[in-house]
Amino acid sequence: MDDFSSHIGIIGGGIAGFTLGCTLKKYGINTVIFEKESMASESGAGISISPNGVIPLEHLDLMDDLKSNSYKSQKGILKYKSELLLEMPSPVYSMNRRDLMHILYKRYKDLGGEVLFDHELTSIEGATKELVFSNSNSYKINHIVACDGIRSFIRENFFSKGLPPIYSGYSAWRGFAKSDNRNVEIYFGPNRHLVSYPINENLERSFTGIVKTKNQEVESWKEKGSHENLVKDFKDFNKDLSSLFSSAKEIYKWGIFIRPPLKSITKENITLMGDAAHPMVPFLGQGGCMAIEDAYTFGYLCHELKCDFIKVQKNYQLLRVERNNKIQQMSLMQGRLNHIKNPLLVYLRNQLIKKTGIVSKRLKIAHTYDVHDKVIRELHS
Repeated sequence: MDDFSSHIGIIGGGIAGFTLGCTLKKYGINTVIFEKESMASESGAGISISPNGVIPLEHLDLMDDLKSNSYKSQKGILKYKSELLLEMPSPVYSMNRRDLMHILYKRYKDLGGEVLFDHELTSIEGATKELVFSNSNSYKINHIVACDGIRSFIRENFFSKGLPPIYSGYSAWRGFAKSDNRNVEIYFGPNRHLVSYPINENLERSFTGIVKTKNQEVESWKEKGSHENLVKDFKDFNKDLSSLFSSAKEIYKWGIFIRPPLKSITKENITLMGDAAHPMVPFLGQGGCMAIEDAYTFGYLCHELKCDFIKVQKNYQLLRVERNNKIQQMSLMQGRLNHIKNPLLVYLRNQLIKKTGIVSKRLKIAHTYDVHDKVIRELHS
């Protein structure tokens, strides 16, 4: 059994795991990442990084990498089918998730971070803080951080009493296409909506279409769908979307799953973050940003509190549970607003978007959160 007893053991090498690894290594804190896959990878999909997610990346000295691997649209456009509802400035960097993962992985390795691939967690011996993996390897570590996603082994065994994720009632389409369109565009329609944006200077474009349906799809980003069914789901939307869809080489479809909010995301020597703590429906584009916020918060607390994990967990709990649960609930509500079917309610929603500042006010709650400032204020309150 190898001894990592002075290390923070991170389970899962996704956005949360590698952001945490980068934060810890920046401050010289021993860490090791255990990843069940054979290499650092991420499904090719679009992701938007709003200002609240950009702030931690700035503190990790990753802004040059972010800017050179993303696209920052100047304008966001909201439509009901083909009807223009609102134009507003767009504050987000949009990119391929795979590129974000490459940036984080490279920085972590450049900082001397260690990753052990082909390590799928099968048990934790609480008394000895020993991690046991499916390849028969085991390791003693100092503290466990679960970044292992919505189907987190740690959450299910230590926080959720074995309860699995629940189908949300939504399924999603996604793909990459080519387009000269430089704007972020969101289309609403009865029981469905679609978001698309450029992800690089070549104007490669990511699109995600969400459909409210009782037909449960599998929870996998690698499940392929058909152009024909995609076009059928959005046939009464803007005609420009048909050409967008047709230029996509591959189409994927998956079911969106959720878990109920947790009152506590820490227990003894275990801390949850990212989708393991609070899986987000994608209607505010905050899943990745919340994972980045979580990871930076925990890592910076470890630095400031010199890895006194009782104090770290207490402050992490105070800083993250309310914030995450609020964004989680806002995202669920946004899904209901996006998919209104009743004609009168559709009209009222559209008028609110056109004639009030409701969109900006809701986005402000997510986007203006400064995670670094919040940690410092909490530590000095």
